[in-house]
Amino acid sequence: MEERPRRLTRRLATALAVFALAGGWAANARADIAYAFASQTISGITIAPALTALTSNLTTNTQDSVTTNGGGFSQSAPTDVLQAFQGLGAPPAPNTFTKTANPPPFAGAVDFTRSDGLIQNLQAATNVSSAVSESFLNTTGFKTETADSGLSASFSFVAPANPTGLTFSYFVTNDLLVSTTGTGVASANYHFSITVKDAAGTVVFTSATPTTNLAVTAPPQGAEIIRTALPETTAATPVLTQGQLYTLIFSGTTQTSVNVGVPEPNVMMLVGASGALTLAVGAVRRRRQRIVTE
Repeated sequence: MEERPRRLTRRLATALAVFALAGGWAANARADIAYAFASQTISGITIAPALTALTSNLTTNTQDSVTTNGGGFSQSAPTDVLQAFQGLGAPPAPNTFTKTANPPPFAGAVDFTRSDGLIQNLQAATNVSSAVSESFLNTTGFKTETADSGLSASFSFVAPANPTGLTFSYFVTNDLLVSTTGTGVASANYHFSITVKDAAGTVVFTSATPTTNLAVTAPPQGAEIIRTALPETTAATPVLTQGQLYTLIFSGTTQTSVNVGVPEPNVMMLVGASGALTLAVGAVRRRRQRIVTE
């Protein structure tokens, strides 16, 4: 009399487990897409009042890095770092700060991740600083990619006569896009900041506006966010002490991260349910065995 319920329960647990695993295999067998793109260009930076005759110790740096399934590399250079690239196809031309994968459905694109950075004419009115990160997956199984780029410039200056604050103006061109299907997950962000420190290293001013600092993720899906040649003027710094030494720092970054192949929630719930039922079957069996032996 007891054997039939035990057999039925065992069969139900086995069916649930098989169904859950089949769902997991189906999820992993399907090619899913994860795409992330982040690009930001800051150009035509002007400072009022002008500091040209009062500056020294100019330093610049550009850097980028990429990883695929946790393995990758990073590199740097003063003003024009080599493009970092990992992927199945040929890399785009160096200093390409626009998307190189077509918009969804990404016809013809293959897995890749890349980043790049460039500083041009920093001490002229035509100054331009650009950074880009881009990652794309269209694959089965589990895979992750990241890309990271950054740039910075700093110099010392002596606060001019007639003490006043500094006002920074510049143009912003930036672009963010994330898109996924199935198990794909994607994120992208860009950041730009201006910082002024005194001789002791204390921050007396910092600016990081919503226009130049943004992050997006998918899912949920959203529209591409593009800002082209948008002029921006930051709030003025506090009044600076005449004759005192200060350091001015410009810095920017872009980052992308994508992955596919993580089991969907319904699959995980089925696996958990089958496991819980199996444990329950074992508990009932042990209880009945104790009753019989007693």
